[in-house]
Amino acid sequence: MNDLLTHIAACVGGAFEGTDTTVVRVTTDSRRANLPEGTLFVAIRGTNRDGHDYIEPLYRKGVRAFIVDGAVDVRRYPEAGFVRCDDSVAALQRLAACFRDRIRGKVVAITGSNGKTVTKEWIAQLCPPGVKLFRSPKSYNSQIGVPLSLLMTAGDEQIAVIEAGISRKGEMQSLERIVRPDIGIITNIGDAHQENFINLEQKCDEKMILARSASKIIYHSYYEPLGRMVAAHFADRRPVDAASYPEVPESVIGNAASRRNAQIVEAFCDAMRYPAPSFAGAPSVAMRLEVKEGINDSILINDAYNLDLNSLALALDYLHSVALSRRRTLVLSDISQSGLSDDELYGRVAGMVARAGIDFLIGIGPRLKRYAALFACDKEFFTATDECVARINRDAVAGRAILLKGARDFRFEKLVHLLS
Repeated sequence: MNDLLTHIAACVGGAFEGTDTTVVRVTTDSRRANLPEGTLFVAIRGTNRDGHDYIEPLYRKGVRAFIVDGAVDVRRYPEAGFVRCDDSVAALQRLAACFRDRIRGKVVAITGSNGKTVTKEWIAQLCPPGVKLFRSPKSYNSQIGVPLSLLMTAGDEQIAVIEAGISRKGEMQSLERIVRPDIGIITNIGDAHQENFINLEQKCDEKMILARSASKIIYHSYYEPLGRMVAAHFADRRPVDAASYPEVPESVIGNAASRRNAQIVEAFCDAMRYPAPSFAGAPSVAMRLEVKEGINDSILINDAYNLDLNSLALALDYLHSVALSRRRTLVLSDISQSGLSDDELYGRVAGMVARAGIDFLIGIGPRLKRYAALFACDKEFFTATDECVARINRDAVAGRAILLKGARDFRFEKLVHLLS
């Protein structure tokens, strides 16, 4: 996003005080404010913590935009702007609902008791090359995670895949107002959080709310009563039963529930008129921010098949939490389809790398290599992954915390294999 705080105040119906500023990202976690310039912090009061307690340290760190629903003396923060509202969570959701209208591509929402994240990640991995896709990170599927996910989108994605989870009746209505998906996917309905529902039918009714305005609905009739209820409730929209698609061989995917998730992905690709996906070559879902032991007493963080500025920021935050006292190496590829000029894009990347405390950068790709001078840390650049595999300096990885962050086309799995 890229908006003035005064415009955000008008969007959420809050009262603005202080100094106006431009917002480019939103967080509710004070630990995720490693890029303070342009960050909007939404102060939320939880069971154990009150976000308002972190305003002063965040201000000292450089954050200049806040949404609050508690008493704050704004005179103590002369360079900051504040949006006062009755409920910070509701304001965050209203902001995301406003931002939803800026997304020009298809918004895909996935819900269900199990299989949401697996299905989301498979869709991201198996979409055709060249499709600009965003998917909500990790399990950002709650009343807070869903709006944060939408606010991470650039707006020009062809597909935005949003995971939505609930634990009790009444929650899905809030999420549907935010997401308003073009395509709704319901993986299954099981016993998770069943204590908050009278029966499975009530839970199915709640989950189906997410798809009430979707033009395309995908489900799997294996799961009852979900299959019967979706077919009846959305009969006018001819929901797509994934059970009608070929089942992936057991030799490729051994788990029956995962094979049904694979059929859902097949149905999605067909609905988008994409080629049928091949699961034989699909990387494991565990590949997302997977931590493993590396060679020469190193630690690897593998996020090696999808790359944009938002996911890079999240991965750098994660590296910070894992590295502790270790020196930090980033292995990074070219970034495609950012919507920015290369000058602006790699200028931003260089700033992120500096603020994240990266000691050694290994850059892969001709575009990134052209901007080598922007990076002040120790660095080494290669045109392609194979060249890096053949020539990588082991001193750049020994004893370090290493983040591998690359676009799918660069096939970083070769590097993962080498460094594991």
